[in-house]
Amino acid sequence: MLLKGTMSVLALSGCASTLLSACGGDYSDGSGPQFAPTPVVNSVANFRDLGGAAPGYSTSDGAHVRRALLYRSDVLTPNNADTTTLERMAFACVYDLRTPAESDNAPNIALTSANRVALNVLGMPGPRSFAGYTGNQLDQAMQAQWREFVTGRVQCIALGALLEHIAEAPGPQLIVGGNGVDVAGWASALLLLIANVPLEIVVQDFLLTNAYRSPGVDTDNLTPPVQASYLQAAFDALQSGYGNINRYLASGLGLDSVTVDRLRARLVV
Repeated sequence: MLLKGTMSVLALSGCASTLLSACGGDYSDGSGPQFAPTPVVNSVANFRDLGGAAPGYSTSDGAHVRRALLYRSDVLTPNNADTTTLERMAFACVYDLRTPAESDNAPNIALTSANRVALNVLGMPGPRSFAGYTGNQLDQAMQAQWREFVTGRVQCIALGALLEHIAEAPGPQLIVGGNGVDVAGWASALLLLIANVPLEIVVQDFLLTNAYRSPGVDTDNLTPPVQASYLQAAFDALQSGYGNINRYLASGLGLDSVTVDRLRARLVV
């Protein structure tokens, strides 16, 4: 397994699954938001429904992740047509997880219905530069950054605040991350794990970022491809520091059991 040694610690089990298809459970409705196609927003990189394709990612306990509730993307700078599409989606909240410098240099468009919540997950004024890094150097630097998602106090405070907001805010919500370190990727992985999605599907969803971003020459490593080793580094840190995800949510992110239960209830159908 890609996340060897972590699967049993997180108490997650699943079934082999093709990407974006359900495994296990029985969801027979066939109508409503759960089955609606995700709006196409081509001018915004990595825009997608956190719940996956219809009927939503299956959980290990036979439910599905709720669709049309949580979305993720890179910087929100759509063209006019896509702005109209996003306005129709009536987002209640847009969470900007980028550094202040990223937000200042490429501001997200302001959507009429949405409250903007800025949460600097990296805890730095600006993004770290990976210009000139070789493949191995970049991989090691990224793994270190992903370990800090779990071990860093600033990171834990920001992520805890994000999950608390998601548990409370009504309506659809959008998580916006940066191009370099995939902060939205860790937040999305956590949400899927809270929903009890099998770990192998969480990894597959994470790697979809490489398909949802436009390929191109990137000599400065401004938008490096994501790797399963980044998730591995974070889960290794979680295992060694907290033992399991519930302790991480409680002791690391400061979430009480009521908030976690509310999140789970919102995330699954």
